[in-house]
Amino acid sequence: MTSSPLVSIVVPVFNSERYLRKSLDSIVEQTYSPVEIIVMDDASSDSSAEIIRSYEGRVKCHHQPQNRGQFENVNDGIALAQGEYIAVYHADDVYDRNIVAREVAFLQKYREAGAVFCLDMFIDSAGRECGRLQIPSEVRGERPLDYSVVLNALLTYKNVFLCGPTSMVRSSVYKDVGPYRGTDFGIAADLEMWVRIAEKYPIGILEAHLLQYRFGHNNLTQTYYRLRTEIERYFQIMDIYLERGGKKAVTSEALRAFDAHRAEDHLMVAANHYIIGQRPECRAVLAQVRATQFTASDKVQSWRLLFLFFIMKVLVRLPRISSIADMFHRRWHVNKYSSLTSKLQ
Repeated sequence: MTSSPLVSIVVPVFNSERYLRKSLDSIVEQTYSPVEIIVMDDASSDSSAEIIRSYEGRVKCHHQPQNRGQFENVNDGIALAQGEYIAVYHADDVYDRNIVAREVAFLQKYREAGAVFCLDMFIDSAGRECGRLQIPSEVRGERPLDYSVVLNALLTYKNVFLCGPTSMVRSSVYKDVGPYRGTDFGIAADLEMWVRIAEKYPIGILEAHLLQYRFGHNNLTQTYYRLRTEIERYFQIMDIYLERGGKKAVTSEALRAFDAHRAEDHLMVAANHYIIGQRPECRAVLAQVRATQFTASDKVQSWRLLFLFFIMKVLVRLPRISSIADMFHRRWHVNKYSSLTSKLQ
């Protein structure tokens, strides 16, 4: 009788005391066996280390002597992992007891697949459900997805279907493709990893909501998007993979959608410059946008974006109007559901 493969679960932690216990409880209560749970404390200054120690015997505790940053901490955890499969789960989310079993079953069934993900439901800081991820039809079917399918879907919809905190990857694949590149891609280093894997191996998505993804508590992703004045790293990553051969695998429709998403992102960055009073920078970003980019694809809200685009073109010619800047700020950054809405689009 063939034994079940060992799964290593790497849990990066940094100042996560508020939600860490609930997250670890959901991970140690998995129905699958055997697992090793490697909790990587990234030199936390709160009570996270004490909480982790209370799980000694059920998890392997590793405390970094100094802060390594999110993805270097994950890389260190992967280097310690002994499992055939490696899951990277997060310290502020809550996991269904069957997520490991379901993901292992997929990788056992499809030996060619390099990684598998699942869907997430969204909960607020109090644990109340606020929505559920729905994925595009192109990536449905719980089947191995080849590079062309993944790349076209990423260009068409952005990343609304590869949920990083649900990832399980073959250890052999991590060894093949190399570590996360946090220095190069910052908060989007996980997306770059998924594209790098998909370039060489099929990936799969389970159509089950096996993760409660917590938002609205100033986690790293939400902090990044608040008043962001740099172009989203997603575009940098997609440009790299298009230039290194991806253009041969994508459709003209997907490229038009990608161009429209880029124009939308520039517009949001320009609005943020306006909010914080940087009119010259706002004007410079707007100069990179063409109205025709919005109308070339139905994957963005063309008329809403065109209206905002022309309003912004007028505003940057006038002295800053604080009431309008405040209205923009409330619309995109104060509304507690804005981060959820952006993820569901």
